Amino acid sequence: MLKTITFCILFTLSSAALADSIRIGNHLIATGDSAGHVIDLVGKPDRKSHAAKKKGETSGERWEYNRDHKTIVVTIRDGLVTTINQHAN
Repeated sequence: MLKTITFCILFTLSSAALADSIRIGNHLIATGDSAGHVIDLVGKPDRKSHAAKKKGETSGERWEYNRDHKTIVVTIRDGLVTTINQHAN
């Protein structure tokens, strides 16, 4: 029983540590990457707008990349990637 509980705790902690990531062309972007690193890898976004501000968060930007019939939305806060989402066009 103790082994099962320990395994569940470790699995939960390791899952939380995994970053979201997405491949754009031959490049991989992940949460925690700097805004400059994203631009170096995939270029300037096709569209920029202000990110919706949640309680307790600093304002940020929403960068949109249109690639291969998909829109990839990268949210930048304090110079770092905080979320990555992909939508089919």
